[in-house]
Amino acid sequence: MADTEEEQIELLKKWWHENGKAIVIGVVSAIVLFAGWQTWHSHQKTKNEAAADIFQQMITTTESPDGAAKAAELAEQLRKDYSSTVYAVFAALQLAKDAVAVNDLPRAAMLLDWAQGQHPDASLKPLIGFRLAKVQYAQGELDKALASLSGIKDGSAWSVTAAELRGDILQAQNKQDEARESYNAALKALDASGDQEQRANLEIKLSGLVKSGAQP
Repeated sequence: MADTEEEQIELLKKWWHENGKAIVIGVVSAIVLFAGWQTWHSHQKTKNEAAADIFQQMITTTESPDGAAKAAELAEQLRKDYSSTVYAVFAALQLAKDAVAVNDLPRAAMLLDWAQGQHPDASLKPLIGFRLAKVQYAQGELDKALASLSGIKDGSAWSVTAAELRGDILQAQNKQDEARESYNAALKALDASGDQEQRANLEIKLSGLVKSGAQP
């Protein structure tokens, strides 16, 4: 322990000599990181606002009689220049829907796969996975379709439709028992106030399995 003021000063000098540089570097680094974060945050905000404007133009153009080509151009601009924003994902979903409408399934699959690869918000993942699975099923890519459905958790808003589609895919693979399990899971997930048309459709599909003598 330092007994005199001179000794205390000498100890302080020694401590500063050994640690002062590290402290200064730490403080400067913190300032630089904070300034960088502020700059990045401001840039992201500006980028999101620009993407929102383009997306609004795309929606407005879509509603006009001759705006399909321009809307597609704006959607591609969002995908190319604003891929980190949610608006680019929405644009890809719209482009994929348009591609399905003209039976361009490879393009629809590419767009949905791209949207999935952008790490979208958790609320969008089941929607993208379901639509991608539907396109892959229509293309006859049954294993890929099942893989796309695997990310949709039981109990989610998409669990019923996903279970039904999974049943369709398994039936197409001639896995009748597994298809039956999926249809039953979809029925079980439908509550009493659920879609009665969907319930009836599921029951018809189950009945078809029984009638086809699908017991192994």
